[in-house]
Amino acid sequence: MGTSTAPHRSPTAPKDRDWDWSGTDKLDQIREHGGWDAVANAHAWYDPSADEHDPPREKGAYKLPHHELVNGQLRVVWRGVVAAMTVINGARGGVDMPDADRRKVYDHLARHYEEFDEQPPDFSG
Repeated sequence: MGTSTAPHRSPTAPKDRDWDWSGTDKLDQIREHGGWDAVANAHAWYDPSADEHDPPREKGAYKLPHHELVNGQLRVVWRGVVAAMTVINGARGGVDMPDADRRKVYDHLARHYEEFDEQPPDFSG
């Protein structure tokens, strides 16, 4: 079973900030800034069985990024939250994770919707 990162309030980026998470560049920047704990906090879910560390030190263990560094601070990005939520609800082929974790991840992302004064979509797990 995987691990949904603990729900947390985060500083938010401006709501109109673009979202473009491609490759590992942003993950590497976050890791260099705050270590693997920051990488875990930037994602909604990770696979703890990826290696012997907690959190894992394997980039492929992390799913559903929605935070990035903005002016040297890890911030939640609205468009990243929306992108992650659409995937957890099945868009783009969904995400490979245990069914038991999907609701926890949905709840995590729904809290971020609230931070942006938005109503989350219904859970379609």
